[in-house]
Amino acid sequence: MSIFTTLGHKHLYRIQDTKKLSMGKEVLKFEPNEVFVPVVDPGSSKPIQLNVSIGDLVKEGQVIGTCEKGTPVFAPVSGKIVREETMFHAGLGRNVRHFAIENDKKHQKVEPLEVLDLKASAEQIVERMKESGLSGQGGAGFPTYIKYLGALEKNIDTILINGVECEPFLTTDHEAMLLHKDELIHGIEFMMKAAGAKDAYIVYKKGYPDLDECYKDIESINPSIHVAHVKNVYPAGWERFIVKAVLKRTYDKLPAEAHTIVNNVTTAILLARAMNGEVETHKVITVSGSGVSNPSNVDVPIYTRAVDIVEFLGGYVGESVSVSFGGPMCSRGVMDDKAVILPYYNGLTILPRMTLNTLPCLRCGACTDHCPVGLQPVEIKDAYQAKDSDRMMALTPWHCIGCGLCSYICPSKIDVNDFVKKAKLMTSIKLKQLEAQKKEGKK
Repeated sequence: MSIFTTLGHKHLYRIQDTKKLSMGKEVLKFEPNEVFVPVVDPGSSKPIQLNVSIGDLVKEGQVIGTCEKGTPVFAPVSGKIVREETMFHAGLGRNVRHFAIENDKKHQKVEPLEVLDLKASAEQIVERMKESGLSGQGGAGFPTYIKYLGALEKNIDTILINGVECEPFLTTDHEAMLLHKDELIHGIEFMMKAAGAKDAYIVYKKGYPDLDECYKDIESINPSIHVAHVKNVYPAGWERFIVKAVLKRTYDKLPAEAHTIVNNVTTAILLARAMNGEVETHKVITVSGSGVSNPSNVDVPIYTRAVDIVEFLGGYVGESVSVSFGGPMCSRGVMDDKAVILPYYNGLTILPRMTLNTLPCLRCGACTDHCPVGLQPVEIKDAYQAKDSDRMMALTPWHCIGCGLCSYICPSKIDVNDFVKKAKLMTSIKLKQLEAQKKEGKK
Protein backbone atom coordinates (compact mmCIF):
# COMPACT_ATOMS: atom_id res chain seq x y z
CA MET A 1 0.00 0.00 0.00
CA SER A 2 1.43 3.36 -1.03
CA ILE A 3 1.12 6.45 1.12
CA PHE A 4 -1.09 9.18 -0.25
CA THR A 5 -0.67 12.23 1.93
CA THR A 6 -2.23 15.65 2.20
CA LEU A 7 -0.74 19.03 2.95
CA GLY A 8 -2.46 19.09 6.35
CA HIS A 9 -0.57 20.15 9.43
CA LYS A 10 -1.83 17.55 11.87
CA HIS A 11 -2.61 14.30 10.09
CA LEU A 12 -1.17 11.80 7.64
CA TYR A 13 -3.92 10.05 5.73
CA ARG A 14 -3.38 6.91 3.72
CA ILE A 15 -5.46 5.49 0.92
CA GLN A 16 -4.86 2.51 -1.31
CA ASP A 17 -2.55 3.13 -4.23
CA THR A 18 -5.10 3.51 -6.99
CA LYS A 19 -2.71 4.27 -9.84
CA LYS A 20 -1.57 0.66 -10.16
CA LEU A 21 -4.96 -0.21 -11.68
CA SER A 22 -3.92 1.29 -15.02
CA MET A 23 -0.22 2.14 -14.77
CA GLY A 24 2.03 0.22 -17.13
CA LYS A 25 -0.81 -1.49 -18.99
CA GLU A 26 -1.01 -1.41 -22.78
CA VAL A 27 -2.91 1.60 -24.10
CA LEU A 28 -6.10 0.35 -25.72
CA LYS A 29 -7.59 1.99 -28.82
CA PHE A 30 -11.32 2.53 -29.26
CA GLU A 31 -13.18 3.91 -32.29
CA PRO A 32 -16.88 4.58 -31.57
CA ASN A 33 -19.57 4.51 -34.23
CA GLU A 34 -20.53 8.09 -33.44
CA VAL A 35 -19.04 11.12 -31.74
CA PHE A 36 -20.98 14.10 -30.42
CA VAL A 37 -19.43 17.54 -30.78
CA PRO A 38 -20.79 20.26 -28.46
CA VAL A 39 -21.54 23.39 -30.47
CA VAL A 40 -21.20 25.57 -27.39
CA ASP A 41 -18.02 27.31 -26.24
CA PRO A 42 -17.10 25.77 -22.84
CA GLY A 43 -15.37 28.99 -21.83
CA SER A 44 -18.21 31.44 -22.45
CA SER A 45 -21.24 29.09 -22.72
CA LYS A 46 -22.08 30.85 -26.00
CA PRO A 47 -22.74 29.00 -29.29
CA ILE A 48 -19.66 28.57 -31.43
CA GLN A 49 -19.53 30.09 -34.91
CA LEU A 50 -20.30 27.08 -37.10
CA ASN A 51 -18.73 26.29 -40.48
CA VAL A 52 -20.85 23.18 -41.13
CA SER A 53 -24.43 21.98 -40.88
CA ILE A 54 -26.38 18.73 -40.61
CA GLY A 55 -25.84 16.53 -43.66
CA ASP A 56 -22.29 17.74 -44.35
CA LEU A 57 -19.39 15.37 -44.79
CA VAL A 58 -16.37 16.17 -42.64
CA LYS A 59 -12.79 15.01 -42.43
CA GLU A 60 -10.69 14.29 -39.38
CA GLY A 61 -9.15 17.54 -38.21
CA GLN A 62 -11.57 19.76 -40.15
CA VAL A 63 -12.54 23.03 -38.46
CA ILE A 64 -16.28 22.84 -37.83
CA GLY A 65 -16.55 26.01 -35.75
CA THR A 66 -14.74 28.71 -33.81
CA CYS A 67 -14.98 29.64 -30.12
CA GLU A 68 -15.27 33.18 -28.79
CA LYS A 69 -11.52 33.54 -28.13
CA GLY A 70 -10.75 32.45 -31.69
CA THR A 71 -9.78 28.85 -31.02
CA PRO A 72 -11.10 26.28 -33.50
CA VAL A 73 -13.23 23.20 -32.84
CA PHE A 74 -12.19 20.19 -34.92
CA ALA A 75 -14.03 17.14 -36.19
CA PRO A 76 -12.28 14.24 -34.44
CA VAL A 77 -13.31 11.65 -37.05
CA SER A 78 -14.23 11.55 -40.71
CA GLY A 79 -17.85 10.91 -41.59
CA LYS A 80 -21.20 12.64 -41.85
CA ILE A 81 -23.01 15.01 -39.52
CA VAL A 82 -26.24 13.08 -39.19
CA ARG A 83 -28.30 14.97 -36.61
CA GLU A 84 -28.40 17.39 -33.73
CA GLU A 85 -28.90 16.17 -30.17
CA THR A 86 -29.33 17.90 -26.84
CA MET A 87 -27.00 16.20 -24.38
CA PHE A 88 -25.50 16.83 -20.97
CA HIS A 89 -22.22 18.75 -21.00
CA ALA A 90 -20.06 17.70 -18.05
CA GLY A 91 -18.01 20.89 -18.12
CA LEU A 92 -20.96 23.28 -18.12
CA GLY A 93 -23.21 21.09 -15.98
CA ARG A 94 -26.24 21.44 -18.22
CA ASN A 95 -27.75 20.22 -21.48
CA VAL A 96 -26.44 21.81 -24.69
CA ARG A 97 -26.63 21.22 -28.44
CA HIS A 98 -24.33 18.62 -29.98
CA PHE A 99 -23.70 17.57 -33.59
CA ALA A 100 -23.63 13.78 -34.01
CA ILE A 101 -20.97 12.66 -36.50
CA GLU A 102 -21.30 9.16 -37.91
CA ASN A 103 -17.77 7.75 -37.90
CA ASP A 104 -16.92 6.14 -41.24
CA LYS A 105 -13.65 4.88 -39.68
CA LYS A 106 -11.76 5.73 -42.86
CA HIS A 107 -9.60 8.35 -41.11
CA GLN A 108 -9.77 10.76 -44.01
CA LYS A 109 -7.81 13.80 -42.85
CA VAL A 110 -7.57 17.42 -43.90
CA GLU A 111 -4.27 18.80 -45.12
CA PRO A 112 -1.94 19.32 -42.14
CA LEU A 113 -0.81 22.75 -41.06
CA GLU A 114 2.56 24.03 -42.23
CA VAL A 115 5.44 22.43 -40.36
CA LEU A 116 7.36 24.91 -38.22
CA ASP A 117 10.72 24.30 -36.58
CA LEU A 118 12.67 26.13 -33.88
CA LYS A 119 13.58 28.82 -36.39
CA ALA A 120 9.99 30.01 -36.06
CA SER A 121 9.51 33.29 -34.22
CA ALA A 122 7.83 33.54 -30.83
CA GLU A 123 4.84 35.13 -32.54
CA GLN A 124 4.55 32.25 -34.99
CA ILE A 125 4.64 29.70 -32.16
CA VAL A 126 1.91 31.52 -30.24
CA GLU A 127 -0.21 31.75 -33.39
CA ARG A 128 0.24 28.00 -33.92
CA MET A 129 -0.95 27.39 -30.36
CA LYS A 130 -4.10 29.31 -31.28
CA GLU A 131 -4.81 27.84 -34.71
CA SER A 132 -4.23 24.29 -33.44
CA GLY A 133 -6.78 24.83 -30.66
CA LEU A 134 -4.26 23.87 -28.00
CA SER A 135 -5.75 23.98 -24.51
CA GLY A 136 -4.31 23.22 -21.10
CA GLN A 137 -4.40 19.48 -20.48
CA GLY A 138 -4.38 19.66 -16.70
CA GLY A 139 -8.17 19.69 -16.64
CA ALA A 140 -9.08 23.38 -16.84
CA GLY A 141 -8.92 23.67 -20.63
CA PHE A 142 -7.67 27.27 -20.69
CA PRO A 143 -6.46 28.24 -24.20
CA THR A 144 -2.68 27.86 -24.09
CA TYR A 145 -1.88 30.72 -26.44
CA ILE A 146 -3.31 33.26 -23.98
CA LYS A 147 -0.61 32.39 -21.44
CA TYR A 148 2.04 33.30 -24.01
CA LEU A 149 0.55 36.53 -25.36
CA GLY A 150 3.04 39.26 -24.53
CA ALA A 151 5.24 36.80 -22.64
CA LEU A 152 8.41 38.35 -24.05
CA GLU A 153 7.53 41.60 -22.25
CA LYS A 154 6.81 39.87 -18.94
CA ASN A 155 10.41 38.78 -18.22
CA ILE A 156 9.52 35.09 -18.15
CA ASP A 157 12.71 33.21 -17.29
CA THR A 158 11.41 29.70 -16.54
CA ILE A 159 8.87 27.23 -17.91
CA LEU A 160 7.55 24.64 -15.44
CA ILE A 161 6.18 21.46 -16.98
CA ASN A 162 3.69 19.88 -14.60
CA GLY A 163 3.86 16.08 -14.55
CA VAL A 164 2.85 15.70 -10.92
CA GLU A 165 -0.57 14.15 -11.63
CA CYS A 166 -1.47 14.03 -7.95
CA GLU A 167 -5.12 12.93 -8.46
CA PRO A 168 -5.79 9.29 -7.49
CA PHE A 169 -6.32 6.80 -10.35
CA LEU A 170 -5.05 9.02 -13.21
CA THR A 171 -1.89 7.84 -15.01
CA THR A 172 -2.05 9.41 -18.49
CA ASP A 173 0.64 12.02 -17.81
CA HIS A 174 2.97 9.41 -16.33
CA GLU A 175 2.57 7.14 -19.35
CA ALA A 176 2.93 10.06 -21.78
CA MET A 177 6.22 11.07 -20.16
CA LEU A 178 7.56 7.57 -20.67
CA LEU A 179 6.24 7.04 -24.20
CA HIS A 180 6.72 10.48 -25.74
CA LYS A 181 9.96 11.81 -24.32
CA ASP A 182 11.23 13.29 -27.60
CA GLU A 183 7.97 15.13 -28.28
CA LEU A 184 7.91 16.42 -24.71
CA ILE A 185 11.40 17.86 -25.08
CA HIS A 186 10.56 19.48 -28.43
CA GLY A 187 7.36 20.94 -27.02
CA ILE A 188 9.28 22.44 -24.10
CA GLU A 189 11.82 23.97 -26.48
CA PHE A 190 9.02 25.68 -28.42
CA MET A 191 7.46 26.94 -25.18
CA MET A 192 10.80 28.35 -24.05
CA LYS A 193 11.25 30.21 -27.31
CA ALA A 194 7.67 31.53 -27.26
CA ALA A 195 8.21 32.93 -23.76
CA GLY A 196 11.86 33.92 -24.03
CA ALA A 197 12.64 31.61 -21.09
CA LYS A 198 16.19 30.49 -20.35
CA ASP A 199 15.32 27.41 -18.31
CA ALA A 200 12.64 24.76 -17.98
CA TYR A 201 11.90 22.12 -15.37
CA ILE A 202 10.00 18.88 -15.83
CA VAL A 203 8.33 18.43 -12.45
CA TYR A 204 7.03 15.16 -11.05
CA LYS A 205 6.71 13.44 -7.68
CA LYS A 206 9.50 11.71 -5.85
CA GLY A 207 9.40 7.93 -5.91
CA TYR A 208 9.07 7.15 -9.63
CA PRO A 209 12.28 5.33 -10.61
CA ASP A 210 11.01 4.70 -14.16
CA LEU A 211 10.74 8.43 -14.78
CA ASP A 212 14.11 9.03 -13.09
CA GLU A 213 15.72 6.52 -15.45
CA CYS A 214 13.95 7.95 -18.50
CA TYR A 215 14.99 11.54 -17.81
CA LYS A 216 18.41 11.06 -16.23
CA ASP A 217 20.08 12.31 -19.43
CA ILE A 218 17.81 15.31 -19.99
CA GLU A 219 20.50 17.94 -19.41
CA SER A 220 22.83 16.22 -21.88
CA ILE A 221 20.07 16.50 -24.50
CA ASN A 222 19.31 20.12 -23.64
CA PRO A 223 21.31 21.80 -20.85
CA SER A 224 18.47 24.28 -20.28
CA ILE A 225 15.92 21.59 -19.38
CA HIS A 226 16.08 20.05 -15.91
CA VAL A 227 14.16 17.64 -13.69
CA ALA A 228 12.67 18.75 -10.39
CA HIS A 229 10.87 16.63 -7.82
CA VAL A 230 8.08 17.57 -5.43
CA LYS A 231 6.87 15.73 -2.36
CA ASN A 232 4.37 12.92 -2.76
CA VAL A 233 1.57 14.99 -1.29
CA TYR A 234 -1.83 16.20 -2.42
CA PRO A 235 -2.42 18.66 -4.07
CA ALA A 236 1.22 18.94 -5.18
CA GLY A 237 0.00 19.42 -8.77
CA TRP A 238 -1.40 22.84 -7.88
CA GLU A 239 0.62 25.34 -9.90
CA ARG A 240 1.11 27.71 -6.97
CA PHE A 241 2.62 24.81 -4.98
CA ILE A 242 4.92 23.87 -7.86
CA VAL A 243 6.17 27.41 -8.36
CA LYS A 244 7.04 27.71 -4.69
CA ALA A 245 8.52 24.21 -4.37
CA VAL A 246 10.75 24.44 -7.45
CA LEU A 247 11.56 28.13 -7.77
CA LYS A 248 10.98 29.34 -4.18
CA ARG A 249 8.74 32.07 -5.59
CA THR A 250 5.25 33.27 -4.75
CA TYR A 251 2.74 35.38 -6.64
CA ASP A 252 -0.64 37.04 -6.22
CA LYS A 253 -2.79 36.07 -9.22
CA LEU A 254 -0.80 34.50 -12.06
CA PRO A 255 2.52 32.61 -12.30
CA ALA A 256 3.75 35.22 -14.79
CA GLU A 257 4.13 37.55 -11.80
CA ALA A 258 6.81 35.09 -10.62
CA HIS A 259 8.41 35.17 -14.09
CA THR A 260 7.22 31.68 -14.96
CA ILE A 261 4.60 29.86 -17.03
CA VAL A 262 3.23 26.50 -15.93
CA ASN A 263 2.02 23.94 -18.50
CA ASN A 264 0.97 20.32 -18.27
CA VAL A 265 3.28 17.68 -19.80
CA THR A 266 0.63 16.62 -22.32
CA THR A 267 0.19 20.24 -23.39
CA ALA A 268 3.89 20.34 -24.28
CA ILE A 269 3.62 17.08 -26.21
CA LEU A 270 0.62 18.37 -28.14
CA LEU A 271 2.47 21.60 -28.95
CA ALA A 272 5.30 19.58 -30.52
CA ARG A 273 2.72 17.82 -32.69
CA ALA A 274 1.02 21.10 -33.55
CA MET A 275 4.33 22.56 -34.71
CA ASN A 276 4.62 19.47 -36.89
CA GLY A 277 1.26 20.31 -38.48
CA GLU A 278 -1.03 18.06 -36.41
CA VAL A 279 -4.14 19.06 -34.50
CA GLU A 280 -5.59 17.16 -31.56
CA THR A 281 -8.40 14.82 -32.62
CA HIS A 282 -7.73 11.86 -30.31
CA LYS A 283 -6.46 11.62 -26.76
CA VAL A 284 -5.46 9.04 -24.18
CA ILE A 285 -7.53 9.07 -21.00
CA THR A 286 -7.43 6.95 -17.87
CA VAL A 287 -10.65 5.05 -17.20
CA SER A 288 -10.27 3.58 -13.74
CA GLY A 289 -11.87 2.78 -10.43
CA SER A 290 -13.56 -0.20 -8.85
CA GLY A 291 -16.75 0.55 -10.78
CA VAL A 292 -15.40 -0.43 -14.22
CA SER A 293 -14.54 -3.94 -15.38
CA ASN A 294 -11.17 -3.29 -16.99
CA PRO A 295 -9.38 -0.15 -15.74
CA SER A 296 -7.13 1.04 -18.56
CA ASN A 297 -5.65 3.91 -20.45
CA VAL A 298 -7.64 4.27 -23.66
CA ASP A 299 -6.94 6.18 -26.88
CA VAL A 300 -10.27 7.61 -28.06
CA PRO A 301 -11.52 10.30 -30.43
CA ILE A 302 -12.36 13.50 -28.58
CA TYR A 303 -16.12 13.88 -28.02
CA THR A 304 -16.65 10.15 -27.48
CA ARG A 305 -19.43 9.41 -24.98
CA ALA A 306 -18.33 8.07 -21.62
CA VAL A 307 -20.87 5.24 -21.74
CA ASP A 308 -19.43 3.96 -25.03
CA ILE A 309 -15.91 3.83 -23.58
CA VAL A 310 -17.14 1.98 -20.49
CA GLU A 311 -18.97 -0.57 -22.62
CA PHE A 312 -15.77 -1.08 -24.64
CA LEU A 313 -13.98 -1.88 -21.37
CA GLY A 314 -16.52 -4.49 -20.33
CA GLY A 315 -19.12 -2.33 -18.62
CA TYR A 316 -19.78 -1.25 -15.08
CA VAL A 317 -19.21 -3.27 -11.93
CA GLY A 318 -22.19 -3.17 -9.59
CA GLU A 319 -25.68 -1.85 -9.97
CA SER A 320 -25.02 1.79 -9.07
CA VAL A 321 -21.86 3.76 -9.83
CA SER A 322 -20.64 7.33 -9.84
CA VAL A 323 -18.93 8.62 -13.00
CA SER A 324 -16.56 11.57 -12.64
CA PHE A 325 -14.93 13.33 -15.59
CA GLY A 326 -11.41 13.58 -14.19
CA GLY A 327 -10.02 12.40 -10.88
CA PRO A 328 -12.20 11.80 -7.82
CA MET A 329 -10.89 14.75 -5.81
CA CYS A 330 -11.31 17.70 -8.16
CA SER A 331 -14.35 16.51 -10.12
CA ARG A 332 -17.84 15.51 -9.12
CA GLY A 333 -19.89 12.49 -10.07
CA VAL A 334 -22.52 13.11 -12.75
CA MET A 335 -25.84 11.41 -13.32
CA ASP A 336 -25.50 11.21 -17.12
CA ASP A 337 -22.81 8.96 -18.58
CA LYS A 338 -23.73 10.05 -22.12
CA ALA A 339 -21.63 13.19 -21.68
CA VAL A 340 -18.57 13.31 -23.91
CA ILE A 341 -14.82 13.51 -23.41
CA LEU A 342 -13.73 17.11 -23.99
CA PRO A 343 -10.27 18.01 -25.38
CA TYR A 344 -8.88 18.81 -21.93
CA TYR A 345 -10.30 15.85 -19.98
CA ASN A 346 -7.75 13.29 -18.89
CA GLY A 347 -9.82 10.62 -17.23
CA LEU A 348 -13.01 8.96 -16.12
CA THR A 349 -13.14 7.78 -12.51
CA ILE A 350 -15.87 5.23 -11.87
CA LEU A 351 -16.64 4.21 -8.31
CA PRO A 352 -19.53 2.47 -6.55
CA ARG A 353 -22.12 5.02 -5.51
CA MET A 354 -22.11 5.49 -1.75
CA THR A 355 -24.69 6.84 0.64
CA LEU A 356 -22.94 8.78 3.36
CA ASN A 357 -24.40 9.09 6.83
CA THR A 358 -23.69 12.75 7.46
CA LEU A 359 -23.27 13.85 11.06
CA PRO A 360 -23.39 17.36 12.54
CA CYS A 361 -20.13 19.32 12.27
CA LEU A 362 -17.76 18.42 15.11
CA ARG A 363 -15.94 21.77 14.90
CA CYS A 364 -12.72 19.78 14.74
CA GLY A 365 -11.05 22.18 12.33
CA ALA A 366 -9.66 19.43 10.08
CA CYS A 367 -10.92 21.12 6.92
CA THR A 368 -9.13 24.33 7.88
CA ASP A 369 -5.93 22.48 8.83
CA HIS A 370 -5.81 20.73 5.46
CA CYS A 371 -6.84 23.58 3.16
CA PRO A 372 -3.78 24.29 0.99
CA VAL A 373 -4.97 27.86 0.41
CA GLY A 374 -5.48 28.59 4.10
CA LEU A 375 -9.25 29.10 3.91
CA GLN A 376 -11.79 28.25 6.60
CA PRO A 377 -14.12 25.92 4.66
CA VAL A 378 -16.57 25.18 7.48
CA GLU A 379 -16.94 28.90 8.22
CA ILE A 380 -17.64 29.50 4.53
CA LYS A 381 -20.23 26.72 4.64
CA ASP A 382 -21.93 28.27 7.66
CA ALA A 383 -21.96 31.72 6.08
CA TYR A 384 -23.44 30.34 2.88
CA GLN A 385 -26.18 28.46 4.72
CA ALA A 386 -26.96 31.60 6.75
CA LYS A 387 -27.04 33.67 3.53
CA ASP A 388 -24.57 36.05 5.19
CA SER A 389 -23.01 37.68 2.13
CA ASP A 390 -20.79 40.03 4.13
CA ARG A 391 -19.31 37.12 6.06
CA MET A 392 -18.80 35.16 2.85
CA MET A 393 -16.93 38.08 1.28
CA ALA A 394 -14.72 38.36 4.34
CA LEU A 395 -13.81 34.66 4.09
CA THR A 396 -12.64 35.02 0.41
CA PRO A 397 -13.97 31.71 -0.99
CA TRP A 398 -12.92 32.79 -4.51
CA HIS A 399 -9.42 31.62 -3.60
CA CYS A 400 -10.64 28.00 -3.41
CA ILE A 401 -8.83 25.73 -5.91
CA GLY A 402 -11.47 22.99 -5.76
CA CYS A 403 -9.10 20.29 -4.52
CA GLY A 404 -11.84 18.62 -2.46
CA LEU A 405 -9.68 18.03 0.62
CA CYS A 406 -12.19 19.67 2.96
CA SER A 407 -14.83 17.09 2.04
CA TYR A 408 -12.38 14.20 1.94
CA ILE A 409 -10.98 14.94 5.39
CA CYS A 410 -14.28 15.68 7.15
CA PRO A 411 -15.01 13.05 9.86
CA SER A 412 -18.70 13.99 9.74
CA LYS A 413 -18.83 13.22 5.99
CA ILE A 414 -20.13 16.70 5.16
CA ASP A 415 -19.63 17.75 1.54
CA VAL A 416 -17.97 20.97 2.63
CA ASN A 417 -16.48 21.50 -0.81
CA ASP A 418 -19.93 21.77 -2.38
CA PHE A 419 -20.87 24.66 -0.10
CA VAL A 420 -17.53 26.37 -0.74
CA LYS A 421 -18.05 26.09 -4.50
CA LYS A 422 -21.47 27.68 -4.21
CA ALA A 423 -20.09 30.47 -2.04
CA LYS A 424 -17.22 30.93 -4.49
CA LEU A 425 -19.66 31.41 -7.36
CA MET A 426 -21.78 33.91 -5.40
CA THR A 427 -18.84 35.97 -4.21
CA SER A 428 -17.09 35.89 -7.59
CA ILE A 429 -20.21 37.41 -9.13
CA LYS A 430 -20.24 40.00 -6.35
CA LEU A 431 -16.60 40.85 -7.02
CA LYS A 432 -17.31 41.40 -10.71
CA GLN A 433 -20.23 43.65 -9.84
CA LEU A 434 -18.05 45.68 -7.48
CA GLU A 435 -15.32 45.94 -10.11
CA ALA A 436 -17.85 47.12 -12.70
CA GLN A 437 -19.18 49.73 -10.26
CA LYS A 438 -15.64 50.89 -9.55
CA LYS A 439 -14.89 51.33 -13.25
CA GLU A 440 -18.20 53.13 -13.77
CA GLY A 441 -17.35 55.49 -10.93
CA LYS A 442 -14.05 56.44 -12.56
CA LYS A 443 -15.76 57.56 -15.76
